[in-house]
Amino acid sequence: MRHFGVSSTLRRRIKRNGVCTVNGQIASTTQFVYEGDIVCVDLPQVNSFSPEPIPLSIAYEDDYLLVVDKPAGLLMHPTAAVRQGTLANAVAYYYEQSRQHCSYHPMHRLDKNTSGLCMIAKEPQVQSQFDKKETAYKRLYMALTEGRFPSPFATVRSPISRCPDSIITRQVMAGGKPAHTDFTCLAAGDAYSLVSVCLHTGRTHQIRVHSAYLGYPLVGDDLYGGSRALMTRQALHAYAMQFVHPMTGQLISVNSPLPADMARLVSQAGWNYIYARLH
Repeated sequence: MRHFGVSSTLRRRIKRNGVCTVNGQIASTTQFVYEGDIVCVDLPQVNSFSPEPIPLSIAYEDDYLLVVDKPAGLLMHPTAAVRQGTLANAVAYYYEQSRQHCSYHPMHRLDKNTSGLCMIAKEPQVQSQFDKKETAYKRLYMALTEGRFPSPFATVRSPISRCPDSIITRQVMAGGKPAHTDFTCLAAGDAYSLVSVCLHTGRTHQIRVHSAYLGYPLVGDDLYGGSRALMTRQALHAYAMQFVHPMTGQLISVNSPLPADMARLVSQAGWNYIYARLH
């Protein structure tokens, strides 16, 4: 099981709640196997979310991974207060309808009001392989920042920590967790600018915090100093993803078009040709 990427945590779970068979006979995980034996492992249920028929836009899928184009307004996971209407519930319904006995393991998380590509591992050992192999994994975001972005390129390597008086808000703070964000300005206007953002780390609210730290908060992001005059949510969209598949070794690229609210502002500024060039 180690050879096939099953983590030690999952191996312990299999010992407690899973079922192993060798040549059709129930066996313990300590039993020796020999060349030609057929070993089957029924993985224990790691998570279970109530299925809901929520529309799901699938950008990529294979036997191991699912990449979903998440709309703004959808939570990734149920919470103590919200048990229904999340991406996890939508994926559970999709698995049920497509007769897939898979689980839900997001490779990263998007804020509720951030739209775009989310990668989900269908089994925990697939998620484990990403970490184990240090597989190349690149995520790109499109954002609209307030004001005229002053530089063609900016990189921020400033640590992020939770604000002392809030359980939600983050800030740049000495002693926080390391955070690295690259900003590439694609077009700049007096009211707002179009930037492509590359994440090298995955801290909560990282792009939003670093944008505000530079003095150019995201359009619509009133939590970090932005105005909601042009948009009622932060103008942030995960538009591209590139990774080496941990199971097949293939290089996979996935793209997502801008959602209507951001596309409207890009079109009003006459920047459609710039965005189209990226695809």
